[in-house]
Amino acid sequence: MAQDGERQDPFAGFNFRMEIDGIEVAGFKEISGLEMETQVIEYAEGDDINTKMKFIPGRTKFGEVTCKRGIVEGVDLWEWCSSVNDYPREIERKSITINLLDNAGEPQKTYTLFEAWPKKYATGTLDAGGDDLAMEEITFVFENMEITD
Repeated sequence: MAQDGERQDPFAGFNFRMEIDGIEVAGFKEISGLEMETQVIEYAEGDDINTKMKFIPGRTKFGEVTCKRGIVEGVDLWEWCSSVNDYPREIERKSITINLLDNAGEPQKTYTLFEAWPKKYATGTLDAGGDDLAMEEITFVFENMEITD
């Protein structure tokens, strides 16, 4: 932690690690959708139209986190994704931890997503004439988020 008046540089957005239920998952290139939004409820007191509106917090909703990575060996994530369609529907929910790292590779900010499960799985375009990596994209929904240092 920086002392008062000491310069604090922001962390680089490319330096992060992701874990699912405590197991590190192979290198994701991009993670997006870490967000929370609370609805605003307006109401007026009494029948006076000149009464100032009051605002109170409503329901809170969380974004959908989309993760992109180069396709690697193994099908663990795919098996979790496809298990959502198993009958009977007993969705396996897991905790996802995203650690934002400093230049020394030490976690400085941790985003924990609770009760997460995969909503979408997709592969990128496979193009015999291109030179891009084969990519996969997984979108997770979650019920709550915690941010810690």
